[in-house]
Amino acid sequence: MIIHALKARPGLTQFVKFCIVGLSSTVIDFAIYNVLLDAGLSTPLALTCSFIVGLANGFYWNRRWTFRAVGGNTRKQGSKFLASNSIGWLLNLTVTTLALVLAAHWHLTKIHHTPQETLNLVLFRAANDGQGFSRLALNAAKACATVVVTTWNFTAAKFFTFKD
Repeated sequence: MIIHALKARPGLTQFVKFCIVGLSSTVIDFAIYNVLLDAGLSTPLALTCSFIVGLANGFYWNRRWTFRAVGGNTRKQGSKFLASNSIGWLLNLTVTTLALVLAAHWHLTKIHHTPQETLNLVLFRAANDGQGFSRLALNAAKACATVVVTTWNFTAAKFFTFKD
């Protein structure tokens, strides 16, 4: 029943494949993010580095499997993918930061700073310096961003990057 429904709707099939690829990219992204936080990198730097590795995984598998666009110009598709995912990276950083600022403001974290102090903490402090957010808060904020970024990235990939 589910397979028949997917075959009848190619856009839905692409979205399911995109989500599978996205899940693998997300696992890679979160794993590297947490390793980099353990290494003492700041939240934005850890987000950026992990996002790039997840991005490379996503490009490879979305090009080959989700959109089957291997006949297209790799450089052109790669440039478009990088451009659209740069917006995704900005969304990732913005939503993660906003979620952490709001969590601190609403006293959902152990730290209680003003929004400006929280913003400075997110952007300029190492994650494991004892003054920052718990690992749970950092990962929950990143998970919020992942929902927003997935929606953006699928739309951009389907209608811009790998458009037939």
